[in-house]
Amino acid sequence: MYENVAKSEFVNYLLNKKHGKELVSKPILEKHVDREHLGEIFCGFNSEFTGEELHKFIISVQEYLIKTDLNDVQKDLVFGILYSCTGFVKEVKKKGFRYKEISDFYKMQFDANKKYMMQYNAKDKGKISISAPKNVVTRFPPEASGYLHIGHVKAALLNYTMAHDGKMLLRYDDTNPEKEKKEYERAIVEDLKLLGIKDYKMVRSSDWFDKMYELAIQLIKDGLAYCDDTPQEQMREERMHGMASKNRNKTPEENLGIFMEMNKGSKPDFCLRAKMDYENKNKAMRDPVIYRWVGRTHIKTGNKYKIFPTYDFACPIIDSLDGVTLTLRTNEYRDRNPQYYWFIEKLHLKNVPKIHDFSRMNFENTVLSKRKIRFYVDEGYVSGWDDPRVATLRGIKRAGLDMNVLKEYILKQGASQKSSTISWDKLWAANKKAVDKIAARYMAVPAKDVVNVTVYNSNHEHIAVKLESVLKFNKNEQLGKKTLRKSNLILMAQEDAKLLEIGEEFTFMHWGNMIVKEMEKVGGIVKRIELIENLNGDFKTTKHKLTWISKKDAFKFDFVEYGNLQNDKETEDLAEKFNSESKKVEEWLGESDLEFIKAGEYIQIERVAFLICDAPGVFNMLPFTKQKRS
Repeated sequence: MYENVAKSEFVNYLLNKKHGKELVSKPILEKHVDREHLGEIFCGFNSEFTGEELHKFIISVQEYLIKTDLNDVQKDLVFGILYSCTGFVKEVKKKGFRYKEISDFYKMQFDANKKYMMQYNAKDKGKISISAPKNVVTRFPPEASGYLHIGHVKAALLNYTMAHDGKMLLRYDDTNPEKEKKEYERAIVEDLKLLGIKDYKMVRSSDWFDKMYELAIQLIKDGLAYCDDTPQEQMREERMHGMASKNRNKTPEENLGIFMEMNKGSKPDFCLRAKMDYENKNKAMRDPVIYRWVGRTHIKTGNKYKIFPTYDFACPIIDSLDGVTLTLRTNEYRDRNPQYYWFIEKLHLKNVPKIHDFSRMNFENTVLSKRKIRFYVDEGYVSGWDDPRVATLRGIKRAGLDMNVLKEYILKQGASQKSSTISWDKLWAANKKAVDKIAARYMAVPAKDVVNVTVYNSNHEHIAVKLESVLKFNKNEQLGKKTLRKSNLILMAQEDAKLLEIGEEFTFMHWGNMIVKEMEKVGGIVKRIELIENLNGDFKTTKHKLTWISKKDAFKFDFVEYGNLQNDKETEDLAEKFNSESKKVEEWLGESDLEFIKAGEYIQIERVAFLICDAPGVFNMLPFTKQKRS
């Protein structure tokens, strides 16, 4: 049995808190399965089942559930095993998942255990309690293959926070010349500035290419690495089933000769593998690839090398050589920790960093794959890496997310090792709370089917134009004042006009009560309204409180609403997966002072939503802030 440690710890917690079962040490699931006498099918469980193995496991569990009468403890244990299998969790969420019994069972147990999941996830929230060396040196090692997205933020902030009294290294992981660009390197620096991260030392993985090449040769000479030309798919199968490669017992002399030829470019089908333990329960230890042929020009080293180290090989070596004392990384790398220390031990590296795993932040309905984002950018589906539909830092900033809110929200999650999926609505709710205090208030109406309104005073005379200097937001005087224009010719939203009836008294916000004198409709569309002021009327007695703008000098702008980048279709085709309804642009008319709003400033269109100015005359609606009209 091979376990996801973080998920198995939750199962330990669940059985203890809910059923009073004694906590057990690792391997947690294996011990619980034995103690609760579950079927043999669970003895061969692997949290990283994929493909055919996962398919067979799902069928076996479904048959087991149909035939077996489980007690409550056993039900929760089976649920925990399924919950800790990444592949199963992805499959069961798909609309086309066809194993009804196991699907119903999982969903029922998931709902029944939500309370315990919330309690477990809340235990360490907000804590950054890490036993760190005295002189802390951390590193943030993004690959320069795209812009930073929201998935990078936690790693960047934790490394920066932990290095507060020490040093953080910004290390460009430039071990894959196929993907790296100077553009992305510059973008990463700029993106870190958005998070307030400025104090760091910039280094590169390629700074140590010569040394890593020497160390690879050292492993070969020590009989700890071998060259392998096994086809990729066959190698994957052999590693999955714990089988030795046909090349595993080549002599160091043979391997050294092939390795030299690899770097000349004459052996592109070969890779270099570390000779660890091909039968190890931990598949990360099954002779991982540590050098491979790429054959591309590197942005720094040019054509000096045709072969490049893998991340798994480079990471422990460079951490040690760069003087890193605390390695913070997501728990998806936890299985590679023994591999990390194997390299340090076998290469006799003196500096041994301490590893602390933390959970990665998962967001609902969010595309974080750089490959997928790059497709949508390159094919013109979105305007760029900063498109508000893309979850890059620049994208979500344009969508209206305050970076200070993002930082505070993520640091509150702490350095917990518990995996969790974050709902965007919670983050945007925190953002709205902050924006509400600094957003100037304005009135505006959709230009489509806008209604022309004539206003008369109580003597049935056209009212005179009035220019009033009023606060932009009466709860924040520091925002200053704006000019509010009142005149006899104003505009109303069609949606609001349809609420009114002839003779009805209602309230115009920031003006006073009005009585509907006349109304002209054509085919159900309101074309014209005449109103009479009743400034002595009590707004508390009216049903409708509506907004308006002066027709003269009305400012025309684009009201933009963004949605999810992808639709709900079950397909791997990125073009088909694109949500063609993800951007909606409407023409609106607003108060004249909207002309002076600058890019990056927040406003609220009263009774409508909060928005951020994207460019002069373009406003993006903040997600989850649209108000119900009444």
